[in-house]
Amino acid sequence: MTLAGAKLPAGATVLVAYGSANRDEQRYERAGEFDITRPANRQHLAFGYGSHGCPGSQLARDQLRLTLDLFIRRMPELRLDRDRPRPRMRPTLIHRSPQALYVTW
Repeated sequence: MTLAGAKLPAGATVLVAYGSANRDEQRYERAGEFDITRPANRQHLAFGYGSHGCPGSQLARDQLRLTLDLFIRRMPELRLDRDRPRPRMRPTLIHRSPQALYVTW
């Protein structure tokens, strides 16, 4: 079979690198940049999809929503610091997270 232009022989082992999910430059504008204001995507792959969806995904979303709400209420002036480097992501195969996130208020 051919996958994304690479020919795979029968029985080949394939690594699914979740860290690359939703970063297709042909589909997403500025796909490699951290942008908390980016519109939601119906087919976001971070928690799987359909029958392969993560059973804890709703809990994770709720925790993030509550955490961000707390930050916004307690520090409404919190912003990315434009005088510091833009967030760089950790170079990992599985999870994506920023190495540092500089903020100001």
